[in-house]
Amino acid sequence: MNEEDAPELHLDLDIEDVHLLYHCVCKRIETWEGYPSRHPSEQEHLDYLKNWLYRLILEYKFKSM
Repeated sequence: MNEEDAPELHLDLDIEDVHLLYHCVCKRIETWEGYPSRHPSEQEHLDYLKNWLYRLILEYKFKSM
């Protein structure tokens, strides 16, 4: 399934969930096996997720101050 065919999903997460997911993605990046065990696009996607989750954390901090 390509990105155009993938269904759009919406999640209802609290900030603790976002922090935990951010931590998990960071750890996964640290332990990523690399090519050829994993496809190189996975590392790019992990970086995207890390940045996206961090933006959510910063947005939460900005709005809650």
